[in-house]
Amino acid sequence: MQYTSPAITVITPVWNGLTYLKECVESVLSQDFQNWEHIISDNGSTDGTREYLDTITDPRVKIFKQEVNLGIGGNLDFLISKVQSPLVYILCADDYFYPGGLGRAVTEWDRVPADTAFITFNWKQVIDHSKLAKYSYEVLPKRITPMASRFVFFLFGNVAGNLSNNSARLSSLKSSGGFTRPLRQALDFELWAEIARDHPMMLSDVETAYVRVHKGTATNYLNIKGQRFAEHLVIYEKLMKELLPYVELKYLIRYFNIEIPSFHLREAIKFALHGKFKKMESFQETESNITWPKWKKLILCLPFALSERLRYIFLIRIADMILKQNKII
Repeated sequence: MQYTSPAITVITPVWNGLTYLKECVESVLSQDFQNWEHIISDNGSTDGTREYLDTITDPRVKIFKQEVNLGIGGNLDFLISKVQSPLVYILCADDYFYPGGLGRAVTEWDRVPADTAFITFNWKQVIDHSKLAKYSYEVLPKRITPMASRFVFFLFGNVAGNLSNNSARLSSLKSSGGFTRPLRQALDFELWAEIARDHPMMLSDVETAYVRVHKGTATNYLNIKGQRFAEHLVIYEKLMKELLPYVELKYLIRYFNIEIPSFHLREAIKFALHGKFKKMESFQETESNITWPKWKKLILCLPFALSERLRYIFLIRIADMILKQNKII
């Protein structure tokens, strides 16, 4: 069947991703839903990725090769600039679609309200991450309004998850300013929170793509020295300011420090036990007006860092109170 224009564009940024890229591309080619376009941008690979891309002959797959590395955000924005369809699905080079996954994503778009900016798929997978994530899955509505999104992102972090879990309207990605941001580790968190500030988002149980976990993911190599903590502070400072008219500051401060600094302290301790102290140094040096003072932060966060069970008991109790008081649940 010939199509005049694709219903959805799959975009794949890649850098030295030969190990998994072929499986990613083949998962797109093998979809039963065929009205798609796949745009791939190589960010200066030296591992044979470019040579593999030269072997792809399907005309629906468009390939670009960057001579200068644009960074993750820059490469994503380059891809977005080439999209012609109204819908975009982000599929990272180390992930792949389940059989029928892309068609299910398009069908879901046909079902959601017209003002939906983006859909986060595989939402039920969050229950495997933590008791707090399981709680959020059980209580949150699947349609998150702009007002509710301030609470959702503050209380539960980047609910949009991995980039490959998400499909967005092209117009929403462009109007938000895209992925080129000062933040590197948390650029997707910041972008989704920014879009949801103005437009509704959907949390979908539909399974679309397999998200691979491995040591070479950007999540790992961009956080070697604990950079993620400082970036989280930038995002949460803004979210907390927006919530101040609705929630007492003492509850916001308490929740944030039990959730975010305690999580990063837990990570820092794990690395310190293996003789790697950069994350611990970063934890101690990173301060903000929303964190407890340096030594208070260390002492008060320590019990919650050592016991996730204790941490989740406190977090769920506070989150439940905040959500109910503001009629989010």
